[in-house]
Amino acid sequence: MVKRKVAVIVDAPAAVPQEMVDAYDIGILPLHAIIDGTDYLETDVDIEWLLARLRQKGEVPTTSAPSIGEALRAYEWASERADAAVSIHMTSVFSKGYGAALEARKLALEMYPHLQIEVVDSRTVEAGELPIALEAARLAMEGASFDDVVRKAYEVRDKMCALYCFETLFYRDKGGRIFKAKPWAEAETQSSSNGAGFKAMIEVDHSTGGTVQLVSRAKAKKQLLKKMVQTAAERIDGGKLSGAIVHVNAAQDAACLEGMLREQLSCESLYVSHGRAVTAIQNGEGFVTFGFHTVP
Repeated sequence: MVKRKVAVIVDAPAAVPQEMVDAYDIGILPLHAIIDGTDYLETDVDIEWLLARLRQKGEVPTTSAPSIGEALRAYEWASERADAAVSIHMTSVFSKGYGAALEARKLALEMYPHLQIEVVDSRTVEAGELPIALEAARLAMEGASFDDVVRKAYEVRDKMCALYCFETLFYRDKGGRIFKAKPWAEAETQSSSNGAGFKAMIEVDHSTGGTVQLVSRAKAKKQLLKKMVQTAAERIDGGKLSGAIVHVNAAQDAACLEGMLREQLSCESLYVSHGRAVTAIQNGEGFVTFGFHTVP
């Protein structure tokens, strides 16, 4: 195998479509899903089986970050393919995966002293993380230098707007990623008996410091999908949009959002993908997230 200059690694919650994983030879680092006492790599979990399990409620499955050893194996994979690696991870506020990757980097540099490694805290996840990985991987596959791929990853990260719309905040609250949305989750629980609940939308990206920023609530999810389109129109301000939609068993909502975006805005690229196991456990069915940035 002829080595290229850079290999790109991204964690599995970015939900990069398999055809793009194959086209750009992207390394995928899975998180863990702990379901009924059994620890699974999320890439090994059948999503339909997991969704059926989540509907049963009971003891809610949990998640955990990749280990240092697992991150090190990802760098070993990269060393076989390239002279450098750019490793992109979900926001460090939500997961210890970024920290594990930094520790693994120290070990990898001892094992492969000529390998350059950049560990990127994307400060987002899912649809916010996906475009960062794809644009870095595309550039790497075109033969760009390590410095150029690193620069592109941070450039896209720093421009990213990532919005998250929930059918329910129950799973996010149980998973410990609720932060500022805790009062909304409590209000949802109190109102569930009388059917007066609201759907919620938050933002998690570089502009929010990689943590939860409250955006909006509405009686119907369609209102929040329209709010996503409105926000994108305001932020790209007549420019072109590059982005992604990731959902959990909400294909109709994702298609509706994609249709509105393509009809109302200029979209250079817009990927639609189904979330993996950790995303389903942390957010539940009906979850829709949209990440985007402006391109020249």
